[in-house]
Amino acid sequence: MKNYQNIYYKEYYAQNEKGEYVKVDRKVCFAPAEPPTKENPYKQRWFYDEEAGYAVRLIRNQTNEDIHRFNSTSLKREERYEYRKFSCIWEKTKNCDQNCEQCNRKNKSRTVELDKTWTGNDDEMESSFTPIDTSQNVLKSIEDKELMAALLVAYDGLSSEDKLLFNALINKEKKKVIAENLNITVDGVRYRELQLRKKLLSHKDLKDVLEK
Repeated sequence: MKNYQNIYYKEYYAQNEKGEYVKVDRKVCFAPAEPPTKENPYKQRWFYDEEAGYAVRLIRNQTNEDIHRFNSTSLKREERYEYRKFSCIWEKTKNCDQNCEQCNRKNKSRTVELDKTWTGNDDEMESSFTPIDTSQNVLKSIEDKELMAALLVAYDGLSSEDKLLFNALINKEKKKVIAENLNITVDGVRYRELQLRKKLLSHKDLKDVLEK
């Protein structure tokens, strides 16, 4: 998993002891963590949203441990998707010569990019369709379906306003647009987003799947 503190974000926040999110600079947000103690055994955690362009320094408690785990799971899944999308179709096959830097095979990417054009060499395109993946992890697919089922149950228990926010976030609408639709500020959207995550993570069915 990549180091998300090496990424530049447009905005940085820190959560105070009251659970409020205060705008800070990068140095304060990513200041060295205090070690766990007997009084507070929880590690310092952060919440990252690379697409939205902000990072949050969370206070150390059980709720934020859950938020951190949920955030990490989402980030790892996105990284795996991005890696697989552009990975070479010849990797780990008899056609791979283990020399990626000098490899000149065509049709290497698993992803077809619609803006690609014909190369003019051997009438082949630079990108190709993904072949059948015989190495697909069926168990992982089942786990994802379990997570989706639990998420849908948790979603049904949300208020109509939270459902509206949830759908907007899933559709990756801009924070400014969401704020206008909900008649709140952009900072209010970020606060409501974190509160929504807390509600979802507190749902028994979803917690059971995440804690497997």
